[in-house]
Amino acid sequence: MQFIKNGPDIPERLLQIHEEGRVVFFCGAGISYPAGLPGFEGLVSRLYERLGVTPDSVQQAALKDNRYDTAISLLEDRHVGGRRVVRRELATILTPAEVSAEAGGDAVIRIGAVALTSPGAPPPPGHKCRG
Repeated sequence: MQFIKNGPDIPERLLQIHEEGRVVFFCGAGISYPAGLPGFEGLVSRLYERLGVTPDSVQQAALKDNRYDTAISLLEDRHVGGRRVVRRELATILTPAEVSAEAGGDAVIRIGAVALTSPGAPPPPGHKCRG
């Protein structure tokens, strides 16, 4: 199943065992970079910029201490429109460009293939892991 155009094809079995709570995906922040998405610092910076907000002293302290989640919460509390407006803007910023499997999505497939196999077992049929 593909969730985004030109994204990786996630095996149905992997999605099923995820729904059953038998597998958890751990992906580093770098997995979003090929899609043109910002890191957490860049995300918060863009968020304040796009909403036309200059951080006050409390927000600046949170940003200086790399407490980006706090900076977002403070913004939600103080911005006109609150959480709804902030979350809508976050969703806009986090909408990825087209992603090819070669540009990072393939990492999810490799992780999934490991999750689907027992230690020492061969990969599932049809699996095309590039080394």
